[in-house]
Amino acid sequence: MSNSILTFLNSVVLYSIPLLYASLGVLFMEVAGVVNMGAEGMMIIGSLVGIMASNAFGNVWAGALIAMLAAGAFGALFGFLVIELRINQVVLGVAFNLAGYGLTTTLNRAFSVDGIILKCTYFKDALGFYPPVYIGLGLVALVWIILYKTNFGIQLRSVGENPMVVECMGISVKRLRYTACIIGAMLVGFGGSFLSTGLLSRYAEQMTDGRGYIALAAVTFGKYTPIGTLAGVLIFGAGDTLSLRLQAGGSGFPYQIALMIPYVLTVVALCFFSHNVHDPASLGVPYTKNR
Repeated sequence: MSNSILTFLNSVVLYSIPLLYASLGVLFMEVAGVVNMGAEGMMIIGSLVGIMASNAFGNVWAGALIAMLAAGAFGALFGFLVIELRINQVVLGVAFNLAGYGLTTTLNRAFSVDGIILKCTYFKDALGFYPPVYIGLGLVALVWIILYKTNFGIQLRSVGENPMVVECMGISVKRLRYTACIIGAMLVGFGGSFLSTGLLSRYAEQMTDGRGYIALAAVTFGKYTPIGTLAGVLIFGAGDTLSLRLQAGGSGFPYQIALMIPYVLTVVALCFFSHNVHDPASLGVPYTKNR
């Protein structure tokens, strides 16, 4: 019994890690006042680029780096469109998701990425964890320190609350939001890369399976804090693990219902524990510099 519980908990942590990176990326953007509805598109791009680059260079770390750079470029574009052109952030995010799915589907069918058998992998330790697992858990603490114990983090959160005050202090609102968009997108891209190169060791079309949207829910559930976001991510990870166990257990449990479990669990948790959440005051609100 104890071994079964430990195995289950190990699986919960492992399956939570891609979503954890994506959620921390979304958190970075949203505390700065930028709604990242496009996380799903950025994540699927990271998944495809990560496995293509890993296969090309024979190194998963190189693949992850290139995936982060590709996603970061999309983050910079997203930032330009919402900061400079003031496009509606929710509508733009949906467009990015559609573009991400369309682009990766086209590239996959052109180059048969889903047929790649990845020979280079991350090494596992005795617990069955990969290095990105520990890096991701450590990143929760690092993001907390950055947001609450550094001048940069305080400025970033201030931009999400009242950008006019930040501007009056002589700090560039645009610079901070661009930085948040690029860093956030790179973390989302790494989450997508680890999903394909580490967790599954292969690519499949639409393999992110709504994780970008779940990342938004995890950040809201976590009340825009890194530790709270981790809790939201683990809830989805528990649901995902339970779903896979039910499908593989041969119990005759309807697989359609099993597939719904992580999403239903996330929605229920969001409804029960997020009623007192206070969004950043300027979240999603375009800002024009005072003349």
